[in-house]
Order: sequence, then C-alpha cells, then structure tokens
Amino acid sequence: MASEDWQGRVDVADGESGRRWHQVVQPLGSGALAGVALAGFASDEGVSRNQGRAGASEGPRALRRALAPLAYHGTRGTPLYDAGDIACRNHDLEGAQTELGAQIESLLAQGHLPVLFGGGHEIAWGSFQGVSAALARDGRLPRFGVVNFDAHFDLRRGPATSGTPFLQIHDSLAARSLPFRYLCLGISWASNTEALFNTARECGARWLLDEELVWAHWEAACHAIDAFVDPLEALQLSICLDAFPAASAPGVSAPAARGIAPDFALSLLRYLLDRAGHGKPGSKLVLAEVAELAPSLDTDGRTARLAARIVHDIVSPLL
Repeated sequence: MASEDWQGRVDVADGESGRRWHQVVQPLGSGALAGVALAGFASDEGVSRNQGRAGASEGPRALRRALAPLAYHGTRGTPLYDAGDIACRNHDLEGAQTELGAQIESLLAQGHLPVLFGGGHEIAWGSFQGVSAALARDGRLPRFGVVNFDAHFDLRRGPATSGTPFLQIHDSLAARSLPFRYLCLGISWASNTEALFNTARECGARWLLDEELVWAHWEAACHAIDAFVDPLEALQLSICLDAFPAASAPGVSAPAARGIAPDFALSLLRYLLDRAGHGKPGSKLVLAEVAELAPSLDTDGRTARLAARIVHDIVSPLL
C-alpha cells in the first residue's frame, strides 16, 4: 500500500460522519477479517503487444488517488483493505498474470471480495486464473460467467495481449469441458472486425452493441442481464474504460467515438449488481475489475474520476 496515494481532506469537526476513503482504507495484513480487498495490476505490456497506446501501468496509483477523497458512507463496518500491486516486470506478462492469479486465489480463500485496478485488460486472464482455482474447489465453476463492459470483445487469437483474455478464458474452460458464459456490453460495430464477431459467435458469446445501450432500450438491456445472470452461481465483472465515450474517458488505450453514456452504464451496473445479489448473503459476484486507465493520456483526470465512481458504486453496498 502506497500511503501517499491515500491522502486528502480531513473534516475534523465532522468526526466519523465526515470520513473519506483515505481515512478508512488500511493495509491488508495476515489474518485480517474478511472484507473488500483493493489490488492493482500495474501492467501495460498486453496493451503494447496489442499495438495500443501505453500508459495503463500507472492506472492503479491514479485510481487510488481518485478514490482517496471520496465520501465514505459505510454503516456495516466491513473492512476496506489495500492489498498492493502486482507489477509486470521485464515484459514478463505471463509471469505477472500467474502471480496475480495466485493473489486472487488467496484473497478469495480468506473470504475477501477482490476489486482490481488495471492496468491493461490483460488483467482479466490473470484474475480468472485465481477465480477458477477457487471456484473449482467449491464446485461453482460449471456455473460461472463473465460480464464485460467493453467496446471490444477481447477474443483475439494468438499470444497473450490485452485483446486475448476472454478467448484464453474460453479455451481454459473448454479444456475442462465446461461452458463459456460471456456477456459483453457496449460492443462497437466499428471497432470489431467480422473475424472477431465470428469468433464471438463460435464461442457462444452474447453481446449488446453500444447503440443498443440507450434509455429507449433500457428494458431490453435488463432482460439480457436477467437471462445471463440468473442461471449463474458465480460472476466475474470486468469493466474496460474504453466502453465509455472519449469525452468521459479519454485516458484509455483506444478511446471510443460513441461508447455507453456514463449515466446509462452506471445505472445498468447497479441493476446488474442487484440482480447478482450483491451486498446480500449468497451474492454471485466473486470479483470485479476496472481496466485500461492510462493517466498520462487522461485529460483533466476525467477517466480516473469515472473509474473511481465505478469502484465506489461496486464497493459501497458492502461497507
């Protein structure tokens, strides 16, 4: 945990009711009570391999700084921890993903909900390695699924990049004769080739286009989430910040010309979490991650602030 990232205003006169995130987050130590574990994946190796704009390796720190001054409204007393960062060193993406997977498996075994900060979207393959190991032990892996807010399928073939994680997840499950359940929200028709749409069809993926995720189609989007989430026992939530318009999220590898309007996306996120039973006993959500924040490309910190609001909305129902 980098304490310099968790700093901000302190309203002494307001006491406990004036707290902000930086006053509540604590380092994760051994034997800690189950809580929410924030963890970073400081990597843009996958983005570089995918011929994208680099900078996401600094995303975890920028997201912590954006979260630090947010108001804390917790009433349950659930601990909020910082579990530190896994860094990709010497271009060893595969090694970093394996290390992340081991960390996630350990966090889940201790009863924590991991909420991850990227880093490129290669984070999803690393996190899945830990999720799948944990779910294989408790028997939920056969009814596992991924919901991904993203302009891209990230089902590319070839060596590991930020564009391959969900095909890697597909292949890993197929090798165990398990189904691949994948719903991608915000797909851009203009940003995915016909080959990628064909791969999505072959994998049995489901998706909604960015042009479908508007208020006029709210009920249809909710029905798609219902149909996907209801049969699941475990859910991995992945959010790529390039799902949002460039005006709201300029600090990403591939800014979106259209994207999903933040008000619609955040409302749909809340609906998804509610449908998954988030914050209640038996919640299906086992991990959430926010990917592709590149602060060096982020005009006025817009993307970091949006990412912080997303994390806030995911974590707050538990606090």
